[in-house]
Amino acid sequence: MRHQRLLRQLRRTLGVSSERALQERLGGLRALGDPALAEGLAALLDAVSRSYEESDRDLQVRTRMLEISSDELTGANDQLRAEAARQGEVLRSLQASLGRLATPADPQAGGDDLLGLTRALEQLLQQRESARELTEQILDQLPIPVFLKDRQGCFVRFNRQFQEFTRRSRAEIEGRTIDEVGPRRWAGQTREEDEQAWRSGRMVTSERRLANLDPPVDVVVSRIVIHSGGESYLLGFSIDVSEQRAARDAMQRAVESAQAASRAKSDFLANMSHEIRTPMNGILGMTELVLESALAPQQREDIELVKGSADALLTIIDDILDFSKIEAGKLDIDDVPFDLGKLVRETLRSLALPARQKGLVLACELPPHLPPALKGDPGRLRQVLINLLGNAIKFTSEGGVTLSVTLRRVSEQRCDVEFAVRDTGIGIAPDQQTLIFDAFSQVDGSPTRQYGGTGLGLTICRRLVMLMHGDISVSSEPGRGSVFRFTVPLGQTAAAPAAAPAHGRASVAPAPGSATLAREQAGRLHIVLAEDNPVNQRLALRLLEKMGHRVTVADNGLDALEHALHGGADLVLMDVQMPGLDGMAATRAIRRWEAAHGGHVPVVAMTARAMQGDRERCLEAGMDDYLSKPVDSARLREVLARFHGGRPGAVLDWHGALLRLDGDRELLHELAALFISDGPQLFDALDKALAAGDTSAAQRAAHSLRGVLVNFGAGRAIACSERITATLRDAVQAPPARALAHDLAAALDDVYAALGSHLAI
Repeated sequence: MRHQRLLRQLRRTLGVSSERALQERLGGLRALGDPALAEGLAALLDAVSRSYEESDRDLQVRTRMLEISSDELTGANDQLRAEAARQGEVLRSLQASLGRLATPADPQAGGDDLLGLTRALEQLLQQRESARELTEQILDQLPIPVFLKDRQGCFVRFNRQFQEFTRRSRAEIEGRTIDEVGPRRWAGQTREEDEQAWRSGRMVTSERRLANLDPPVDVVVSRIVIHSGGESYLLGFSIDVSEQRAARDAMQRAVESAQAASRAKSDFLANMSHEIRTPMNGILGMTELVLESALAPQQREDIELVKGSADALLTIIDDILDFSKIEAGKLDIDDVPFDLGKLVRETLRSLALPARQKGLVLACELPPHLPPALKGDPGRLRQVLINLLGNAIKFTSEGGVTLSVTLRRVSEQRCDVEFAVRDTGIGIAPDQQTLIFDAFSQVDGSPTRQYGGTGLGLTICRRLVMLMHGDISVSSEPGRGSVFRFTVPLGQTAAAPAAAPAHGRASVAPAPGSATLAREQAGRLHIVLAEDNPVNQRLALRLLEKMGHRVTVADNGLDALEHALHGGADLVLMDVQMPGLDGMAATRAIRRWEAAHGGHVPVVAMTARAMQGDRERCLEAGMDDYLSKPVDSARLREVLARFHGGRPGAVLDWHGALLRLDGDRELLHELAALFISDGPQLFDALDKALAAGDTSAAQRAAHSLRGVLVNFGAGRAIACSERITATLRDAVQAPPARALAHDLAAALDDVYAALGSHLAI
């Protein structure tokens, strides 16, 4: 310490080396008689010592105070450093946030200090405000009202179109709910739809009509939930669909008007068909009866001219009806087995007379190995061939007409068959070749034209070929003739016999006494003829009596019902349109009585109603078959043959089937063997379709079965298939159709057994 160093210096000055020696020297001074000096020196030393001791104590205090201040300063410094670190972390966080918010064109936004960050934030706020203003401008430019709601249903943003739509100012909309902005009815529906959108998270759309506006406005309102900044909003917009709805309503009215016009046209055609066919039935029927009597040559020629004119008129009527059916999409295509070679030969034979009268050669070219059994629609195929061959004969004055048949792309299950009709007639100009398939178009439509016709024949041919999934074309040169070609796909079956020369089998023409033979085999029937027209009564009565049947005439539905139930009738020929009780109502009454008392009287419609759907309506009413007027005697004989012998319980009509095939026993055996093999597959297709609830497939299967069964006159099985078809048209009647399928299965088993017995002979 400093006072100790001072004492050591005094001791060296006085010549002493220790504290003891110093005390002894001071004691010596007192002894020498200088006590004042000694006391003064002692006092000086004491004062210096005390002063230094006090200084030391003060130094200690100050040192302690400095130590305390240093600790506080260190703590404060630590706090400052921590605060600086925290501020640096905050600054870095703000810089990072700013970096995320800043535009890509300004990656250094914010700098490294707080001032730069503040400036960047100010710039960002300006950008955000500019973006908001831009968004508002964009929204205002949208042509539809747009709005944004919060979870409480308050409007937070919307565009100018929404203000115009609600007819309120921004202040009246912002922050308010739909209850404060819209009508009460609108508000209630809006709340429900908004809540549905909030719950589902999907877009909810509804159509509204603002009936309070003049004119009323139709709008489609949509809303969907969106998320932004951790908040959820409901974005909505509305579109004015008044014009679209008006167009839709106008279209609906146009469709209804077109449907009404179509129904009116169908009703008109049905009425005209009925009114024309009724007298035509009398003309043709009576003409046939007169021709079968003894006539002078001139009389026979005149009557044949009348019959030819009536047949031509009937052809025109049938063309018009077929065209209307095709236009309405209501023409069905069958898929049944048939002998193509036989169909071609029969078609040519039916046109041999007009060809021979014009001195034309009518030839046929068939392939050497034509499958004996193909599947398709023989009736429509024959119709196309007759139309094309008839046209060729009509437009050819010399030379000939040739029908050639060629097989294309033959496989085990299908073959494409090409038919070509060649003639040496007048030909068709190139500019007319693209028009001849149009409705009511003719090669020569001038007032001086040589050839008549409706101009529907080729149109019907083209539509029928298309319905059979084929195509048709023409190539022609004026003055040298024409070639009409069409190709249709026809099915084959695995059970079909090996191919044989189809052209080698000669068709057996019906013998002159074949009608008498059929009558004798069919047996005598008691037939109730329900017909109110006197001419048709007399015609049908003459035809039926000539076939050997006993006839009871009923000129109204009530009498027909009485004779059918209590007159011991084997068959009822029922006109549809009769006084008192129409034919369908009478048939339903018969079926109700039979359901309660048992039994079954076959009822066959014989009506001038020949429009699409008339046959189906007759079958739905419970009728067993359908004949359209004018009644063809051969067709009438064929229908009656189904009910010979065992009448309604007959399994099949082998002799009637042989008669329908012109006595071709070989072909009948082939068809029988084919049906025994394929019939179960057809029924399985029907049963599976019924089990699966596939009504369309079930109808097709039942229709195909019936088409085959008709070949054998299997009356009971045919009636079952027809009832199934009629029942399937009503979706509610599916269970009864399943029940009828069991009856059909039993009837088919009897048919298989009967066919097998005939094949074994």
